[in-house]
Amino acid sequence: MRWDVIIHSAAGILSLILGGLMILDLAPWARDAFSIMMIITFASAILISWWTSSWVRGHFLAMAPVLGIALGYMGISLGFDLAFGLLCLAFAHFIYRGFVQFQSLD
Repeated sequence: MRWDVIIHSAAGILSLILGGLMILDLAPWARDAFSIMMIITFASAILISWWTSSWVRGHFLAMAPVLGIALGYMGISLGFDLAFGLLCLAFAHFIYRGFVQFQSLD
């Protein structure tokens, strides 16, 4: 597996964990950590798409939460909730795509 994919996947999974901590208010530092991980996920999605010429829906879904991060830091209170919701949508999309691909192997 390539390093860009490992970085993208790890940052995405950490973002889910940190986003959950952020939403539940379990850690005061979780919002900033979530934002950093989402920026890494965003950048790696762009690089993977560019290097492989594969601008697919899943990569755009992985990039979308950055909009919520920007709104959150601009003072719009629901921005971080939007970012976490979009991340959950992206994760559900990847799970679904993996399931469909697995089914097609039969």
